[in-house]
Amino acid sequence: MKRLLKSWPIRTNLLAVGAVVAAVALTDTPWLTTAFSLAVFGVAAWQDRTGVAGFRIPRTLAALALLILAWYSGGLDRWPMLLAGLGVTLFIAYADIFNRALNVGYLQTHNLDIVRTRRSQLTTPGSVGRLFDAVSILYVLGSLPLGEFRFGADLIVLAATAAAFGWIGSAVLQNYLHRRKVSHPVDIQVISAVRRLQPKFVIHFAGARESEYQLQMWLDYFEAVGDPYLIIIRDRYLVDGIAARTKAPIVLVPAQSVLDTLLPSSVRACYYVNHAVKNAQLIKLDKYLHVQLMHGDSDKAISRSPVSLMYDRVFVAGQAGVDRYHRHGVDIPNYKFRRIGRPQLHAMQVGRRDKADEGRQTVLYTPTWTGLTADVNYSSLKQGKKIVQAILARDVDVIFRTHPYTRTNAAYQALADDIKSLIAEDAAKTGRPHLWGDQAESAVSLTDCINAADVAISDISGTASDWLYSGRPFAMTDPKGFEEHYLDEFPLAKAAYLLKPDAGNIDAVLDELLLRDSKADLRAEVREYYLGDIKPGDLIEVFAAEVRDTYARQVRKTATGESALAQAA
Repeated sequence: MKRLLKSWPIRTNLLAVGAVVAAVALTDTPWLTTAFSLAVFGVAAWQDRTGVAGFRIPRTLAALALLILAWYSGGLDRWPMLLAGLGVTLFIAYADIFNRALNVGYLQTHNLDIVRTRRSQLTTPGSVGRLFDAVSILYVLGSLPLGEFRFGADLIVLAATAAAFGWIGSAVLQNYLHRRKVSHPVDIQVISAVRRLQPKFVIHFAGARESEYQLQMWLDYFEAVGDPYLIIIRDRYLVDGIAARTKAPIVLVPAQSVLDTLLPSSVRACYYVNHAVKNAQLIKLDKYLHVQLMHGDSDKAISRSPVSLMYDRVFVAGQAGVDRYHRHGVDIPNYKFRRIGRPQLHAMQVGRRDKADEGRQTVLYTPTWTGLTADVNYSSLKQGKKIVQAILARDVDVIFRTHPYTRTNAAYQALADDIKSLIAEDAAKTGRPHLWGDQAESAVSLTDCINAADVAISDISGTASDWLYSGRPFAMTDPKGFEEHYLDEFPLAKAAYLLKPDAGNIDAVLDELLLRDSKADLRAEVREYYLGDIKPGDLIEVFAAEVRDTYARQVRKTATGESALAQAA
C-alpha cells in the first residue's frame, strides 16, 4: 500500500475523489474542493508536459467537482462559470481525441535542430497542453469565494476558456484538414532536421515500461563510435528516461508509417537491444542492415530466441553466444554473428580485487526478476532471505542489488524489501558498510558493484556472465530446481558453485567462495569461451569498429544457403 501511494496517478485519483466528495458532502467548506482540485491540476501540469490526454480520469473528476461547487454556490446566477466548467470537463473527457488530432504529422524530438514557424510552435501538443493547464488552473482559482467580484471573475474565466478553446480548435481543424489531404502525414520539419544530421545508423527502441535500462547500457558505446546517429523511440513512456541519459538526437515515432519516410539515404544500419514486437516494423525495410545487440549475455531463453533469425547480424560476447543458439536448434548462419565481448565491462577490474583492508571480504548478491512468464522465472528472491542471513553470519560486507524490473512485481518487491531491512539492521548493529537500496541500484553501476566485491552469488542472468569476466569466484542459484540438468541448460554454471533449489547448501557454497575456491582453473577456461580474450582496454574500440563496419559499404543482401547446424548424412 505504501508503494502504491508513491505513484502519482494513484495520488491524483485519490485527490480527485476527495474533491468530488467535498463538493457533494462538505458544501460548507468549499475551500476543500478548491484545494483538492488545485492539487490535481497542478500535479497533472507538472507530470504530463507532452500533450493533453494525461491524467484524464482525475482531471475529469476534479473539473466535475468544481462544476458542482459552482452550482451549489450560485446556481444559474453563475452561468459563465458553469459554461466554462462544462467546456473544461468535456474537453478533458474527450482529450484523447484532441490529442490524436494534435499529433497528426507531429513528432516529438530531443537534441535535434528543428526549425518551426511561430504558429507551429504554439500548436504542438506540448504547447497546447501548457495552454490548457493554464486554463485549468484559472478555472480552479475562479471557484474561490470573491464576494461582489464573483460574477466578473466568472466572466473572465469564461472569456479565457473560450479564447483558449478557440485556439485549440483552430489547431485541431488545421490538422484534420491536413489529414484529409495527405494519407500519411509526416512532420516535415523533423524530416528536414534528420536529413541535415545525415546519421550513419539508427537505434530502434521499443519495450515495456521500466525497460529504459536495456538501451541505457549501450549509449556510451554508441557515442564512442564517433559518427552521427539517431535514436528512434516507439513508446512515449520511454522517452524521458533515455533523453535524460544522452545528448544524441531522439525522435519519438508512434506510427509505423513514419518509419518509411523518416530515414535519409545516409542510414545503412539499424540497431536493436531487445525483441520488442515493434522491431519488425523497421526490419521489414530491407534496405538497411539490421543488427541485434540484446541487453545482456546470459543462458536465459531470451538470449537464444528464434526471433533473432530475422536480423542480418547478431552481436554476441563470445563463442558461447553462438553455440547457445545452435545448441537449441536456432539455425542462424555463422556469418551473421560478430563476437565483440562486452564493452560494458571495459572498466572492470580483472583478477583479485585491490583493497586497503585485507581482512574482510565483500559478497555481491544479484537476484534477477521474475520474467514475463513463470517458465522463465529464475529469481532466487524467495530463497534470498536465507542466502543473505547466511552471508551476514560471516564476517563479510554485503552488496545487494536487485534487477530493475523487480519493482514490476509487488510480491517479489516485498521479498526484496524484507532483505533490505535485514541488511539495514545488520549495518546498524555491526557498523559494517553494506550497500543496498538506491545506493546499490541507482547511485552506482553494475560494474562498480562487481569491482567492489570479492565473490558473488547470482541467478541465471547476464550478471553471472558479466561477473565471470572479473575472474573471481561466484555461485549460481537454482530456484526452478534444474539440479542434475542445470549444466545442460546453463553451461556457464560449470565455472560456478551451485546452490540447491532451497539454498540448503549455502554454508558449503560460502566456504568455497570465501575459503577454498576449487574451480579457479576451470573458471578461466569458461571465461574465455563466454566473453572472448579481449582485454578491458580494447573492448570499446572493438565494438566501435564492428558498428562502423555495418555502414561502411552499401547494403546488398544475398542468400548464401549456409546452415549453422550439422546436416544429416
